[in-house]
Amino acid sequence: MLAICCVISFSGVTAQTIIKILLIGDKGPTNEKKEANSFIAVKKYPDGSIQLLDYKMQGPLKKVTTYTDIGLRVLEGPYYEYEVNGAVKLSGTYSNNRKDREWYYFNDTGKVILTEKYMEGELMETINPDTVKKNNQTESDVKSAEREAGFPGKTGAWKNYLIKALNPDIALKSTNGGVVRVGFAIDVSGRPVDIYIRKSVEYVLDEEALRVIYNMPDWNPAIRNGMNVKAYRVQPFSFIKE
Repeated sequence: MLAICCVISFSGVTAQTIIKILLIGDKGPTNEKKEANSFIAVKKYPDGSIQLLDYKMQGPLKKVTTYTDIGLRVLEGPYYEYEVNGAVKLSGTYSNNRKDREWYYFNDTGKVILTEKYMEGELMETINPDTVKKNNQTESDVKSAEREAGFPGKTGAWKNYLIKALNPDIALKSTNGGVVRVGFAIDVSGRPVDIYIRKSVEYVLDEEALRVIYNMPDWNPAIRNGMNVKAYRVQPFSFIKE
C-alpha cells in the first residue's frame, strides 16, 4: 500500500509489531491514498498494550498515545506531542486515563522548560528548571564518585555498533532524508528503557532509528556516589537520500 509499511517489527529489548496502518483524510478514515493527509500506525507490544503513532503524510510525528488494549478504552503509558517540525514539545505518562508522574514541556531546542508532577490525575507540583538551585557537589567529588553509562566493549564500540546496525538504504524509501533523534535511558541494571522519538522526520526513518536502539545490548550503568543510577542519552541518526 505505502512505503510506510516497510518496517513492521522489532526483535530487541521490547518486541513490537505494526498491526495496522490507517489513512486519514479531511473527512476522516479513507482507503484512498490521494485523499489522505496523515496516517496512524497501530503498534502492538507483547504485554497487549497498543500504541497509536499519528504521522503527517510523508512527514514527522504529530502525536503518540498508548492504550491498554486494542479497544483503546484506557490511556496507559507514554504520551508525546510534537511540533510541526517533528521536535517533541510534550511528554508524559498516563495511568488509567489520568496523568501520572512527571510531564515535561520542551522548547524548540529540546530543553525542558517546565515540569509538572501528577499523582492519579491531580497536579501536585509545577517546576521551572531555571529556578532550581544547582547541586553544590564539587568537580573533584564528581570525578571521584561518578561514572557515565558506557556501551560495552573497547573504545569506539558504540560507534561501530551504530555503523553495523543501521541500514542506510532506508533513506531511499524516504521523501527527503534527515536527522532523527532518539531519546533513551540506561537503568540501574544497564538495560535500555524509555525509548522514544525525540526528533521525528518521517515514519520509515523513525522506525529504523528505533530498531537500532531497541536491538542494542545492555550497557554498563552509570555510577554516582558509589551507587548505580539511571542515565539519559539522545542519539542522532543521519539519513541521506542521494
